[in-house]
Amino acid sequence: MSLKNTKLDRLQFKTAEGEFLYELLNSYELSLKVSEQIIQTAKNCLLRSKTIQSGQIEYHAVALDEKSGKPLDSMQRIKILLSISNSKEDFETLSFFGRICLRHRKIQRLTEEAIEQNCILSQEDLSSILGIDVRTIKRDIQFLKKNGFNVITRGVYHNIGRGQTHKVKIINLYLDGYTYSEIKRKTQHSVGAIKRYLESFGKILMCHEYRISNLKEIESVTGYSQFLIHQYIEIIQSAKQDENRSNNLDTLKYQLSYQYGSKKTIMSDGLRVEAMIGGFK
Repeated sequence: MSLKNTKLDRLQFKTAEGEFLYELLNSYELSLKVSEQIIQTAKNCLLRSKTIQSGQIEYHAVALDEKSGKPLDSMQRIKILLSISNSKEDFETLSFFGRICLRHRKIQRLTEEAIEQNCILSQEDLSSILGIDVRTIKRDIQFLKKNGFNVITRGVYHNIGRGQTHKVKIINLYLDGYTYSEIKRKTQHSVGAIKRYLESFGKILMCHEYRISNLKEIESVTGYSQFLIHQYIEIIQSAKQDENRSNNLDTLKYQLSYQYGSKKTIMSDGLRVEAMIGGFK
């Protein structure tokens, strides 16, 4: 008996997952491997848990749309999850660039995670979370700004808006043709972080390729904030206007085709098209 039939014998009609697997295998004619990848992706994205993961904390931050000037106790606060530690990436940053650079990366990560959850952190918040003096936070933010990285805190948000994230800058460097090692040197981000940003960009890119254009739909499928999705779509649209960046975008899509797995060959206007589904390994 084939592995496919064995799987169906165990799962068909017993669980919702089994029914889903049966439909993917039979109605859509997908392979067992790709079907299981889709199920796992759906579970990760659609059933995403809000429980605290290793290295995260819960924090009550001021809602993004709250105007400055109001008493703090009258502002809406929202419970969000913040990553104060990402062991592997933080260790790589510390090893190559030192503790000051690691602190800079944490400041960037915390402020952007808050914005992606529709909140905004103040310099005092950052000081409290990281256990660092506010004056040090201010110096770090000034240093990052001087080097082309805006850090959006509550004191400046309503004057300059959300600005470009460091994730966007890194992806733009990749599309400009820089290698991982060159991007690492230019931005002082770990290779692990660079790959993770490209992974998230890749998921938005594949949604765009499948003509999923509604931000809420993409948010539901990927789990990323509409703010980040909008920035990534802008990158895709901009890259297509430049020959070099467009070629690098095509190269990335070609690489993704192997990581996402082939669905099946379809014909569109006489052209052979491979539809790709799945996720990064």
